[in-house]
Amino acid sequence: MLSGTIIVILISLVAGAAIRAWAFAIFAIVVALGFGIVAQQHASLFDAALYGLGILALMQVCYVTGVFTAGIWRRSRKPAKESTISDPARVPSKQRQN
Repeated sequence: MLSGTIIVILISLVAGAAIRAWAFAIFAIVVALGFGIVAQQHASLFDAALYGLGILALMQVCYVTGVFTAGIWRRSRKPAKESTISDPARVPSKQRQN
């Protein structure tokens, strides 16, 4: 179970940088249900449900961490020299109409 949890953490971190929230929500629910079903074989239904919810919460935290990390990384990159504006256009002033 520990190796499965580590894999889920890594996948959730990478998904935070790659996919949209709605797609991850569907993926997380399916994985949490799968872990709950596997846990049910060795424990009661209540314990399996709690374990599945714990995996779901862990996946959500890792996803949000991945989103913030990817956002910070994207913003920290220096912009290319070609994309910077060296001489901004002058804004014409309003002229008096007589």
